[in-house]
Amino acid sequence: MDLNLYYDVVQTYIIVILDLNFTSEAGGGCKDLDTRCLDYIAQNATGCLDDPYVSTHCERTCMYCGEPNPKFDVKNVPELLQPLAFLIGIWRAETGGKAIFPTMPVFTYGEEMEISLPSTDMQVVNYTFKQHLELYLSLHYACRAHSWDMDKFDELHIENGYITMKPGTNTVALTAVMDNGFVTVEEGILKGRTIVLKMVDVGRISFSRDLPVHATERHWVVHGSDRFENQFFMETLTHRMQLHTTIVYKKIYP
Repeated sequence: MDLNLYYDVVQTYIIVILDLNFTSEAGGGCKDLDTRCLDYIAQNATGCLDDPYVSTHCERTCMYCGEPNPKFDVKNVPELLQPLAFLIGIWRAETGGKAIFPTMPVFTYGEEMEISLPSTDMQVVNYTFKQHLELYLSLHYACRAHSWDMDKFDELHIENGYITMKPGTNTVALTAVMDNGFVTVEEGILKGRTIVLKMVDVGRISFSRDLPVHATERHWVVHGSDRFENQFFMETLTHRMQLHTTIVYKKIYP
């Protein structure tokens, strides 16, 4: 079995890519001086206005670095999702990603992950009907991977989905749609700034390749305020659960 097939594109999709014309510290000096800024502001949306410590130590998270983008404004995070506010942002690794598995050659790749709030209209609906729709509050998840060598730059893999939490618990759920025709449902436990997501269900389009993947795990760990470690483990019909991909992103926005 050739697990390179895991990345085969069996359907063409139209996608929208962000044009990242910004820097992580606008003006060269707009930055957070406390690694807990995301937590402060997610738990107290008015902290940037009424808390002197937050307003002076959390300029970047308070969106004082130019025009604020509502997709990444943690002041708007619903109560249900406040424990996940530390994930919000655009995370990127130009190099350093590594893919390994016994049935495939080792290769390197770069990747960008975006985790954001849903659209403004969706937030209004969620807030208005919070008691009835609380289970459906979610963060948008988008991941785009590339691989390259000295003379080419190839698109490797794309995922889109949503992240939510079970009310009153630390259980996190991720639903992801992939460009190879697969859909996964993954659940796990949030501990501090670490989430381990295990696949609980998988679906596929009828004409996709039937890959014998038995189980997967994503290990997400955010270090400080600007490093995101992402490890993906996989078990197949012929190989035990083991590391498949590993990468560390740097936060590039906000």
